[in-house]
Parts: sequence; C-alpha cells; structure tokens
Amino acid sequence: MKRSPGGVLGIVLVVGLGVAGCSGRDAREDLPESADLGASGTAPLSRWASSLPAYRVIGRSADVARASALAGALGLAAEGLWGGAALGADGAIRYLDRARFQRLPTRKAYPPAPGFRDERGFATARGDDALDIEALAALRVLPETDAAARAWAALEGARLPVGRDVAVGHSLFESIDARGRPVARAALDTQVSFRDALEGLRLIGPGAKVRVTFDAAGAVTHLVYARRDLARGEDVAIIPAAEAPALCARALGGGAVVAAEPELVYYAPPLSREVRRILPHYVCSGRRRFGAEVVDVRKVIVPAVVDAPRAAITVREDGETLSAEASVTGGTAPYTYRWVTSARSLAPDRADGGAVRISLDGPALRGETETLTLYVTDADGLVATAARQLPFARAAAPAVPSAPAVPSAPLSPPAANEGGAAVGAEWVGRCGGLDHSAANVDGLLKSFRAGGVEDRFNWGELRAWEVDFKDPAVGGQDASYADSVDLTFYTGHANGVGFMFCSAMSDRILHFSDAHWGNSNLEWMVVAACGPLQDDAGAWRLRWSNAFDGLHLLLGYATESFDDTTEGSMFASRLLDDASPAPLRQAWATTAIEVQPDDKVIYAIMGVYGAGWTLPNYDDHFWGKGPVGPDLWGAARAGFWRISGPT
Repeated sequence: MKRSPGGVLGIVLVVGLGVAGCSGRDAREDLPESADLGASGTAPLSRWASSLPAYRVIGRSADVARASALAGALGLAAEGLWGGAALGADGAIRYLDRARFQRLPTRKAYPPAPGFRDERGFATARGDDALDIEALAALRVLPETDAAARAWAALEGARLPVGRDVAVGHSLFESIDARGRPVARAALDTQVSFRDALEGLRLIGPGAKVRVTFDAAGAVTHLVYARRDLARGEDVAIIPAAEAPALCARALGGGAVVAAEPELVYYAPPLSREVRRILPHYVCSGRRRFGAEVVDVRKVIVPAVVDAPRAAITVREDGETLSAEASVTGGTAPYTYRWVTSARSLAPDRADGGAVRISLDGPALRGETETLTLYVTDADGLVATAARQLPFARAAAPAVPSAPAVPSAPLSPPAANEGGAAVGAEWVGRCGGLDHSAANVDGLLKSFRAGGVEDRFNWGELRAWEVDFKDPAVGGQDASYADSVDLTFYTGHANGVGFMFCSAMSDRILHFSDAHWGNSNLEWMVVAACGPLQDDAGAWRLRWSNAFDGLHLLLGYATESFDDTTEGSMFASRLLDDASPAPLRQAWATTAIEVQPDDKVIYAIMGVYGAGWTLPNYDDHFWGKGPVGPDLWGAARAGFWRISGPT
C-alpha cells in the first residue's frame, strides 16, 4: 500500500556535505541523518537460514500512458526524454535536461590562453564562460522534504509504484586554487531516490532505480524510472550467511581479503535483460595488496542461490584456429552467451553463441597468451563466468611494443572535427578478481567503433602496464599510449594514491606523481574503479592536480564502486548519440547513476579552471558532437574543481 511522504519518510542525506572514500571509511558517517522512519533495514535472518522466496517478474511497472502522465505532472520537455519518447524500448523512463543538469551560474570573461585550436589543429570553443562566485554562494537548492513530496506526488499521480523509503542527496560542486586552498563549495540540486526492499532485504540494481533530480528553481533536470512489478513466489535454497565469506573470497579472487560481512540483498538486473525471477545475492567487499598499497577493490555481486549457473570452457587447437565451446550446469535455461578476449575484438555474430573460433594469426601481442572469457546468463539473469588462457606462440612481441605514431605537427581539422579522434583502454580483470572488466571494455570500444571512432589500443590483464600511463620524464611511455589518444579508459582497482596493475611493467601502481596527461594529446581520462577522486587525506585536492598538463577532465568515482559489464558501452553511446549527444560530465554522471546498483556509490569528475574563473571544459563534448574547450597548461591553470553526486 502506498503511503504519503509525511507518513513514512525520513530524509537520508546521502551526500550532504561530504563524500565517502575508498579507504574503507565512509565520510558520510559524520553527517547528520534523520530517523529514517520508513527504513526497512535487514531482515533478522538466521546465519544458517537455508531458503528465501524468489520473486516472479509480472512485467515492467511503466507503460506509455503512465510515462506520459509522469512527464505531464513534472513538466518534462519532449527533447529531454531519451530518444524523444516518454518510454524507452526497455521499459524505463529516462529524462535529461542537458541545459540545466548541474548547471553553474556563469558570466562571460576573457577566453583562456592558449587559443582556440588543440594540439592537432581541431577547432575548440572560446572557453570564456566563467563561474559567478557570488551567485554560486547565494544558490539555495530545493529543500529535501519539498523535493521528496513533489517527486512522490507525481509518481503516485501517474500510478507508478515506488519503494517506501527515500534518500535525498545533491550534486556537490567544489573548487580549489592552484595551491590546493578551498575557494568555493555548493550544492547544485536536490536528488530524490526511492528505495525498495523484499523480505526486509534491500532491493538494489539497475532494474530497481527510481530517481528524480530538481534544480534550485524546482525544475526536473534528470529522471530515471526503472522498475519491475513482482509477485512473491516459491522458496529457493540459498547459501547461508555463515558460509557467505567463503563464497565472496572465491568471487573476489586469489590474493583478496574479504573486508566486510557480505550483505544479503535482492538484485534487479537492467530492464534490458529479460528475466523470469528476482533472486537473492550477496554483495562482496574486499581488499587487495598491490606492492606497498592495500586497496579497497571494486565490489562484486554474486548469486546467493545454491543452484546458480556454473560455466566451463573446452578448447581445441585445429590448425591455424582455436575452437572454444561452453558448457553450463545449474541455473535456468535458456542461456545466452558472450565471448570476450583480452587482446582482440570478436565480431558480435561470432561472440554470442555457445562456441567460438579464433584465428591463431594476428597482430603482435604483449606476451604469448591471451585470456578468453565467457559470460553465460540464464533466464533469471544470473551470470556465470569462465576463462581460459589461449596460447599464441607465433605472436611474441618485444618488451616495449611499438604504437601508432603521435603526430608531431597539427593536422588539418576535418569536417565536424570527428575524423582522427581516437580512444584506448587498459584494464585489470580476472588477474585482479574482476570478472566483468573484459566485457566492460569490449562494450566501450565496440560502441566507439560503431560511432566511427578509432580504438588505438586495448591492453588487459597482464598486458595492462603502469608504464603506459606514466610520463616519459619519469621513465614512462604515455606519449605512445594513454596520452596518444583523445580519451583513455581504465577499469580495475584504484584509490586516492593511484590505480593498480597486475603486471610489474614498470611497477604495479600508477602513482599520482607520475601522471602528467595532455602534454601530448589526451583530453579525457576515465578511471572506472574505486577512486581516484575521493577526499581521503585531500586526495583529489592535493594529489591529482599535477596530472592536468593539458588534460581537460578526470572522470571516476569517489567511493568504492561495483564491477560491471555495461558501464563502458553506455558511457560511449551517450557521448556519441547522434540525436542528442551528452557532454562528458553528464554522460559519466548519468551512466554511473544507472549502472551502479547502490545509491551509496559516489561518482566524481575533476576539471581545471583558468584566470577569471573561466571553465573551458565543464561542458566538453566528444570531438564532433558539440563544443570542446581549449587546453590549459602551466600558469594558465588557476585552480581545479570537482563535482560529485550519489548514484
């Protein structure tokens, strides 16, 4: 039964005046919090409880009529609805007002040096929008209770069900000067998330996201409604909570230590995945040592049911090809299959069946093996993974491989600037206990290729090297890799000190002091990991500013985040959307909100400002999809800013 906000809701400040770090301590513990009278908490299950109900999927909660009613109630403009339709193809309602979401009060100022061409001659915007400090200080966001009541009334009026509990947070803008001293800090909006529970356990996941964001004037700037109608079904056998630490230890991989008591939840996969039931899962948190650093690693979600699917791979060599075949036990048929390798991209029509053939011939590889990963999804959305090392003895490479040459002089800019733009990716996967990194990067690069953008490199597992991100002045080769493209995507493990690698080339940690990006080419660095933009010991304020040597934006997280397969493809698709491409800041924020299963995760973006508070890169688009601001180098970097928010 629905209840009014005044009857059940206690407002939880998810972000408020602080964000969490990847050190294992949540800075939000210091914030005031209401009694949260509607909170469900965790059911008092016995540690040896052996069963829980499954929940049958009746259908998606939204339809065209309800979505249209919600759009009318909230005054949503047609151009902000995803694809112009009130209801998406997957049954979700999505809305983004690109002009107002996280908008800063600005004024016009002199454009920053060095001008209006980047290092390759691509045309850039003037970059003369400057932050209005006084207007920012005077900004007052919509009160939490008002925002919650408005969101509730609109959803209830449209007959769209929601969970009983509400969490309210804000997009937080912060800035510092070049010496790291705080200058400005303000909340930009009010974000209302509706939480749900089954059997007293949290219901989390991309398929359980209901969220409305209001700006200071009360206009909706962002919305996602992704929910299924469920009915309580038969009991299923589960792995007892007392045995969950051992389950998590296996899921997190060798070398990891379980860092917290596994949490029993119900997990809702994305609406794009057709599933029959919603089932219990465990959330696993761990720590891992990389050299001298102990790092809180990306969280993983594993099925708690006893009869979860399990996958294996059989490999046969046949002349110049390898044949791999999947076998599956447990779970619920029918199954879907996806194959990904660590060194090449498999065509979609060759990578989605129960078997795959791979040629032994190919370009030079780092080392003589690559990892073939299999993802099997059953009818309930449960995912099983398996991996095999494939030998490629004919493809040995030198210790430091060659890379596409970086142009030494500016190129003539092609029409719309999109020709010549390039991306690259490196990642830590199963070698670091992350099953989903391979698919995450594979989806990213396929989305960029589909948009006509070249992918220069894709190094995963032991082929991902710290030296590729390190400046040549300190013995690195980033001018041939991370700094040779327009956007570099890393996924794996990170903290405020740096990000981690399984290989010791040249060591296992890219330390913040070794990062100087943008002096060759790079505009945008994405770190899909636990960090590096948390505020532990002033991490973002005092460490990563030196990485901006022409770099425009550093995009990542400010807390522990979750291992995921769709983060990269969704981010790239939103950047390159022909109808309505999003700026990088908005594409990253909205992707994190939809992909991360828990609204306690905090995403973050860091940028640089110039003299007179100019913000040339705040609204950067990918090349050819909208304006891109100029690079800022040396003394032109007057200070830095960060924007963060809950997912």
